[in-house]
Amino acid sequence: MCREMSGRWVGPCKVADFFKLTMPIELKKGRKEKLPKIDKKFFAGKKPANEKAMTKTIIEFFGTDNFTEIQIVDTSAHSDPNSKRGAKLRPDLSFRDKRDVIDPNSPTQLGDALGGGEVKDTLVEVFSDVGPLFELETFTAQQARGQLATYAVEFCARQHRTHLFFLYIYYPCARLIRFDRAGALVSERFDFTHDCTPLIRFFSRFSKMTPAQRGYDPTVQVADEPETKLARERLKEWAPDPKYERAVFKMEVYDDQKQGGDNDSKKPKPRKFLVWGSLADPESPLGRATRGYPALEVTDGLDEAKEAPPMFLKEQWRSIALRPEIDTLRELKDGGVKYVPTLECGGDLPDQVTQTAVYATKIGKRGDKDIDTRIHVRFVVLQVGRPIERFSSSKEMFQAVYDAFQGHKQAYEKCKLLHRDVSGGNILLVTNGGLLNDWDMAVKVNEDEQGPRAHERTGTWAFMSIDLLFGERRPHRISDDLESFFWVVLYYGLLYLPHNKVDNLYEIITAVFEQYSYYAEAKGGAGKYTMVMKGGYIGRKALPRLEFIGNKPLTRFVKAMLKFLRNCQQREDASSSDDEDALVSGAVNKSESCLGPQKSMPPPPSQEQMRNDVETLFKLALDQPWPTDDKAKLHIIKNPKGEQAPTGGTGAGGSKKRKSTIQTVPEEDTEGRQPKKAKSSNRQQTSTKAPKRSRTKKSTSMRRRGGARAH
Repeated sequence: MCREMSGRWVGPCKVADFFKLTMPIELKKGRKEKLPKIDKKFFAGKKPANEKAMTKTIIEFFGTDNFTEIQIVDTSAHSDPNSKRGAKLRPDLSFRDKRDVIDPNSPTQLGDALGGGEVKDTLVEVFSDVGPLFELETFTAQQARGQLATYAVEFCARQHRTHLFFLYIYYPCARLIRFDRAGALVSERFDFTHDCTPLIRFFSRFSKMTPAQRGYDPTVQVADEPETKLARERLKEWAPDPKYERAVFKMEVYDDQKQGGDNDSKKPKPRKFLVWGSLADPESPLGRATRGYPALEVTDGLDEAKEAPPMFLKEQWRSIALRPEIDTLRELKDGGVKYVPTLECGGDLPDQVTQTAVYATKIGKRGDKDIDTRIHVRFVVLQVGRPIERFSSSKEMFQAVYDAFQGHKQAYEKCKLLHRDVSGGNILLVTNGGLLNDWDMAVKVNEDEQGPRAHERTGTWAFMSIDLLFGERRPHRISDDLESFFWVVLYYGLLYLPHNKVDNLYEIITAVFEQYSYYAEAKGGAGKYTMVMKGGYIGRKALPRLEFIGNKPLTRFVKAMLKFLRNCQQREDASSSDDEDALVSGAVNKSESCLGPQKSMPPPPSQEQMRNDVETLFKLALDQPWPTDDKAKLHIIKNPKGEQAPTGGTGAGGSKKRKSTIQTVPEEDTEGRQPKKAKSSNRQQTSTKAPKRSRTKKSTSMRRRGGARAH
């Protein structure tokens, strides 16, 4: 988590400026702010024996009568029973509403916490207020920053927030922090044993803030009893895991295309939808924080919602630097593109924009990373699909991938749009086929250059093309997405269908789909290249060759696609070596020399020809007889140490997503961040964790498991 936040901690911000920027108050001229009467030397001479004692002293300082609206709860010894992130996740302090009744046996309820704090009894400094770098690079500092970021993830995943206030107290100093989806503003450190006025002012202002000022999303409300009853009945197919209590919420959706209310043409009139628990929670403090929900519209009351089919609601924090996904969906709809989600309504939420970039400009941020600006968007589409790993037969899975391929083709031909993130999580099963979901990485194609304008590397790691994994600096091509369609078929076939390589599955998944090295940026593709070019893992050098038992169409398709990719790669390699051949062509005369051109090779095929070839292979496979009794069944495989591996990157096996869901959404998304667990340039990932997704210019994000993403 520390690496994900690298460069996104903005500071040091002077304490006075922190209050002015994030917690402003209005005072009449000549009036001073009225603060609770607490001795500013309250902590002088009270050196704690340990963190528990320090936490107790903080709560004593807070008192029972000093701040009328909030209370501070010691949550250092109890984990949240409704948290999915493990028993050790327990912030030392939680801020709660004064009216809340705290259960002494279960005080940690992060879904109800207004904010929180981390307490350490010694001076564990994680930032430097002087020098060129704000973020200290010691191991202890990185650990502590990662801990702070992890708490922010859980608070924001469990609630509907625009931002979060947090305290970092490390005796005898403290810092004030404000998180949003672009980063975190951090105050300069202050010695609260010398003068605790900043703490007094923080709690005084925080206690008087409105919910929206504290960071709560005002467009989301807890559903009332009749609404909750209806939602639990109509949405029970997608019910949250009963182990984790989740409330029903009513969300507002603002339609960009239909602004205006009855009395004020400038005031947006929202549509309202009931949702019951996100199908997956964000797992990063930064980025899109995409969440998706099967939803019921209740704009016109509950009666219509009793019969209306559920739709799918998606929300995220979109980057202002990228084309909005909702614009892409509108264009696809207007262009008559099939096999893609059908937009019903949606748009940006009013006044919900990240502020960290603004703060960075005002205080003069140190560091070499730009801070993004993000806008909260929410929209609804008609289809509620199923994740691809829930297929009832191999042909249903294959047909869904082919339908997604057709959606990809039509989007390019009719709208000049390239998807750029073909993955298992973005292909959904719907009635009689499939669709290609999640168009947030799509770009318009520059017809003059025959490629997208953007040169960043995008995709979900396990399904990215060999060239992109190698770090090729070129525009994303049609061929990259074509290759991704193949990797989707192979990945789900290997994990969920019977075949003769089950005993080697751990090696195949880790080496082919998850391998990477890291030095300045993430690179991979070695396993895929070995499979395609040398027949490794499942081909001629790994006899017996891969065979899907009782499934000749799929076996033949995989073999044909590997040959196709090998031929394309050879022709591409030959084309790129022309300059090298020209360098030595005049220096050698003997045909047997290894320096000169070895043999003629046709030029690489056009992107359109490659797409036609792949389409032909899909059609040939679909025209053959397929088995009908091969429903998806996840293989339980073991790593070489004999432990069960968490396979199934799309809501199966060891995924952190709910097993009972029909769909899941990406966990967290931080664009431009490094892959998890990559600690050295040569380190290779050795666990069968699910594929991650990335969008980078200088580095690649392995931001999430490859779970089925929701629409």
